[in-house]
Amino acid sequence: MDEDIAQSSPPAFDNNASAGPSNLTQPKTSWGEKPLPRATYRSIEYPGPVAYPDLIHNVIRPLDIEECFNANIADARQLEMRYRGAGLEADRSAVPVRGTRVASQKMLVKLTKRRKKAIPGQAQPPGGCKWRGLFTTDIQAMADYQSTPAKDTGIAELTQALDELDYHTILSYKFPQLNEEFIAPTTPDEDGEAPAFPFRSLLELQPTPVASNRHLPTSFTYRNSSHAVVERIWDDELGAYKDRLVNKSRKTGWAMITIGSSHPVPTQPEEGIRQHMPKLDQKILKKLQDLLDERPVWMRYSLLAQFSDAERYEIESNKMYLPAVAFTYGAGPFWKTMVRWGYDPCSDPAAHKYQRVYIYLDVKRGRNNVLNAPAEDVDEEEAKRPSFWWETEQDRRIAEGLRPPMDKAKSYLFDGQLLHRNKPDYQLIDIHDPIIEPFIYDPMGLHDTCDPHSGWYRRSTFELIKMLLRVRYMYLRDTNEPAPESSYRDVIEAFENAVNEGQDPEAIEGLMRRMGAIRRQRDRERGTEAP
Repeated sequence: MDEDIAQSSPPAFDNNASAGPSNLTQPKTSWGEKPLPRATYRSIEYPGPVAYPDLIHNVIRPLDIEECFNANIADARQLEMRYRGAGLEADRSAVPVRGTRVASQKMLVKLTKRRKKAIPGQAQPPGGCKWRGLFTTDIQAMADYQSTPAKDTGIAELTQALDELDYHTILSYKFPQLNEEFIAPTTPDEDGEAPAFPFRSLLELQPTPVASNRHLPTSFTYRNSSHAVVERIWDDELGAYKDRLVNKSRKTGWAMITIGSSHPVPTQPEEGIRQHMPKLDQKILKKLQDLLDERPVWMRYSLLAQFSDAERYEIESNKMYLPAVAFTYGAGPFWKTMVRWGYDPCSDPAAHKYQRVYIYLDVKRGRNNVLNAPAEDVDEEEAKRPSFWWETEQDRRIAEGLRPPMDKAKSYLFDGQLLHRNKPDYQLIDIHDPIIEPFIYDPMGLHDTCDPHSGWYRRSTFELIKMLLRVRYMYLRDTNEPAPESSYRDVIEAFENAVNEGQDPEAIEGLMRRMGAIRRQRDRERGTEAP
């Protein structure tokens, strides 16, 4: 600890000065600014009365104190108080009381009280700020209820041998015969008082290796906050209500109900949402319900595109609007779509046009190895292309008058002529491309049942739709021009020839997948797809 202690003392006054008029205001004494002392101290906030500070070493080793306070500032350090020994001599069933090292801005000030009038010329006793505290150990963790198991049992002997790595004891250990008696009555105390618990356990249970580290709410006098209220909830496993503590000041986050393709369809929102629905903007809520009545399945961004910027901000800020009107699917052909309450698209054949189709633009390679080496002829400029290159390119074209401005109201539509979004994720009903649209509404490509992967479409037809969307979208994205017939003619001809030859649907599906892989490889070699 630095011994160069900054001292400050009050200025001396002249006792021989003549008295002035009584109506004059006495000038204020200016003490001036004093530098902070360089000497520092460390403090430990002991959770209890302190009579002899030196006895702190009985529960904390000096080495632990030095390591805690001398560690890097960025390291979160703890100080443990062990009341049943430390190190190898520590009782295994004892749980330490933990304190956390925190930054401190406290100063230790020495106050000097003069009992008589100061004598001129006599040295004044030193006073003022003596030391400055940088760190303190805040004890806010509670000590769990501790148990002391019997030490003469077989489990206790095995546990002790494992702690000490006693090789011979571990090899010679044999499990004792199981005792069918699991509890025994407790004996009265020496004073003859009845014990708090009439029975004690004979299971030889050992204490848990990790104790609780829950911090006590010291600001509330070790009581729960007034914002913590008891709430009753229904437990399906117990078949009864149970109580839990809930922070009523916390903003509740509401999520949409997510189901699988084979699960029952929910018909109404949760009870908590129904209670808060009258507090929502009824105009926005009514518009959401009308849109879902008109079209029962939407993508999130396509539904939000029907609103103004102010309405869209309100819906995105308040997370209760969407869960109040729809649910979603966690997998299957309607994955991530928002569905109207009570409507089951997996049982309605007319819902095939609401299916979701998406493709991946950039195939990211993993770590290069012998089996996954980078292509030698990959365009380096394409590999270094920034992530928002498409948006930057469209801004340039808009500034030069080469294309109309981006329209959020058309971001969910694909017509094969102009893009408003750099993400090929559409519903089939929103694809108005004249090349893809005939296959979407071709009754020969539909199934009688809903497949978990391809939905109401045959897998071969669904793969063809994805292939055509990829070709048309990628060409339009990279060249800003509609895809010519030569870019997709071979795909359609291969599909029609396979159908006319009566090939198996699985063979046609495999053909479409192979053609897709070949085309993706060709795009990478040409430099239109990031490696």
